Amino acid sequence: MIQSSLVELAQQGDPGAIAALLNQALQPRGVMAKVLLMDGCLQILLSSNRPLAQQTFISFLNRQISSYRAKPIQLVKVYGQVIGEDVPAWYEEFVPTFDDSVEPEPIELAKPRSETNDFLATLRTFQFSAVFPYRDVLSLGLYQNHLVKILLFFGLFPLVVDLITPDKASVQQTAWMLGIYYASIWGVVLYNLIKPPQFSWRDTLKCVLFTAFVGIPMLLFFQQVPPFNAFYAVIGAGMVPRMIGFVLGVGVLEELCKALPIYLFLLRPGKLQDPLTSAFYGATSGLGFAMAEGATYSLLYRFSLTRGDLDFGSYVLANTIRFVSLPLFHAILAGMVGYFMGLAAINPSRRSAIIFIGVAIAALLHGLYNTFAGNFLGLLIIGFSILLFVTYIRRSKQMVEEMQKAEMGYQGIKIER
Repeated sequence: MIQSSLVELAQQGDPGAIAALLNQALQPRGVMAKVLLMDGCLQILLSSNRPLAQQTFISFLNRQISSYRAKPIQLVKVYGQVIGEDVPAWYEEFVPTFDDSVEPEPIELAKPRSETNDFLATLRTFQFSAVFPYRDVLSLGLYQNHLVKILLFFGLFPLVVDLITPDKASVQQTAWMLGIYYASIWGVVLYNLIKPPQFSWRDTLKCVLFTAFVGIPMLLFFQQVPPFNAFYAVIGAGMVPRMIGFVLGVGVLEELCKALPIYLFLLRPGKLQDPLTSAFYGATSGLGFAMAEGATYSLLYRFSLTRGDLDFGSYVLANTIRFVSLPLFHAILAGMVGYFMGLAAINPSRRSAIIFIGVAIAALLHGLYNTFAGNFLGLLIIGFSILLFVTYIRRSKQMVEEMQKAEMGYQGIKIER
């Protein structure tokens, strides 16, 4: 009875009845209709939380209003608006057709899409090649970038080692692999810090390999030769003899060992032209020394762990220091000596004195650290050494100019004589 009354009222042009009939079909779909009839014009405002498909709703309303055959309605104006917006998103008007053959049957409207469907539709708006640029990943141009090569090397190197080494790799094999890995990291850092004007992979490898496989055996030989054997012998004595032994024995021999390839391959043949290049090659020689020393000490730590002299936590920490911190310290000290050898190349008239100063500074810092290793003073010595090396690098241009002036002055004095 109520439904038939609404239809009768709608046929008479009653806006309230028309709104009620329309909302019966629209409200389940999340749409609200407001209706106003004025001077033969029926105005319908459709509002929803989602944008409304204009043509779908116009078709629906045209059929519905025409089916009422309401003579007072001469024109229909429809507005579609999203709730919360100040202005309707669209507007359209039509003239209803009062054809008696049209039956008042509802038109199936598109059901509102669920949030899942909206999410899937949103995903389809993205291009696969834009969010997953696999072609760029496979292009050769990407791998020509220097930083990309560095990222790949440091990210994949341990995994590659794990693949190619046997299931039961020895401690020494693992130690060498770790030594190479961390030395490479410090090599990249030092290269970007120093920025050597001249760089050669060949000279870099020559310095690293010579120190690791030739320099260290020579070092072990000279440890048994006077006066160095006497300095090594007093390391276990009191504080002062211990310091003397570490500085004049360990410090001098190890720094000379690391400086030897710089002298043989670069300074003596006359290849050195600036202190930054020689500082970098000196640092790489120090990294080669640290790799070989780290492999040896790692084996000793393993024996100490087996005997119970070290617990597992101390074993891990000792290896971390040996492979991470001390390689940088060795590289810094050797870099200082290399730096002074580069200055010596600029000032050949005082070459021996300049090299002596470089070795003396590095040996003193080396010996002091060994004396106070394991306490706060040892930490300060390493920190000071790093900052001193950075200061040398930053003052290189000034020191080169001073050396060149000194050389010219010295040559002028010789000419006058």
